[in-house]
Amino acid sequence: MPAVGIDISDYAIKYVALSRKKGSMELQAYGKVDLPLDVIERGEIKDSETIVKLLSRIREDNHVEFAHLALPEEHAYLFQMTLPQGSKEEIEQKLEFHLKENVPIGADEALFDYGIIQEKDENIELNVSVYPANIAMQYVNVVEDAGYTPISIEIEGQATARALIGVRDTAPMLIIDIGRNDASLSISTGGVVTFTANLEIGGDYFTRAIARSLDVSFQEAENLKRKHGFRDTEEDKLVFDGLFPVVEKFGESIRKHVMYWQMHMNKTTSAKEEISQVVLVGGNANVIGLAEYLETTLDVSVEIGNVWKNVFSFEEYVPAIPRGSSLEYTTAIGLALRSLMRSG
Repeated sequence: MPAVGIDISDYAIKYVALSRKKGSMELQAYGKVDLPLDVIERGEIKDSETIVKLLSRIREDNHVEFAHLALPEEHAYLFQMTLPQGSKEEIEQKLEFHLKENVPIGADEALFDYGIIQEKDENIELNVSVYPANIAMQYVNVVEDAGYTPISIEIEGQATARALIGVRDTAPMLIIDIGRNDASLSISTGGVVTFTANLEIGGDYFTRAIARSLDVSFQEAENLKRKHGFRDTEEDKLVFDGLFPVVEKFGESIRKHVMYWQMHMNKTTSAKEEISQVVLVGGNANVIGLAEYLETTLDVSVEIGNVWKNVFSFEEYVPAIPRGSSLEYTTAIGLALRSLMRSG
């Protein structure tokens, strides 16, 4: 069932629709609609009427009825647990009973789902995702009120991973989605997202640091960020010096989350695998020199993501959207892939 992937953040609505043509996937539609300030604050919808109007316009312009929806990372909880084998109903009952041991909300306040990591002997190891029901329903309601039929709802990091992780990518991978106001971290093991976190540092923080350091307007600072990036050269020195404190803080925050995962969450093997790769996506992933700095800070390979990795090969098809701009649509692409991966 073809459906549009809808990614609603604090500052924009991004959508992607994919289609099949002669057995291959193609980009059918995409777009971004900026949101006014205060419509969404820290993942909570404050002005549903505005969002419904914008979503309705997207639906009418692109003639789409069905939607896959992502929920913002900052309210999500992920954990792993092992249970005895049983029916779907038995597993869900046991999960519900143990929910409050793992997350700070009760079963009556939560929506939860799970995926199977592995089955061993008489036990089953699960990856469980939990979300506050009241916030999740805010997103479901605006989509339904705009005339869509929601097909699925999932945490942002899970959709992002679907676009970036190939079937052979089984080693632990860290995905960093750098937006305007924040950055989302997702760590996958065996292709399954088992850890997520949210950093309250994004591209606008970089821009404001330049603006303060050089005493220029926000727009001029944004242009300087795009032109000079984060390079310690004579030509780029002034911008680099302005950026350094916030980029250093950004890298240190990422490193702390990686250390936490290694100490507390990495239980997949007795050897405790290390993160083998870091992938950057999002509108600010293209800041020149940022990937190289993070590679040095984290001591692991860092690359800019190919968001079309699981959609098509550039040798066979070139989408209308430029590669740099496509990094903003990673989550929406991962959502849109749900329908076509099942149907294909």
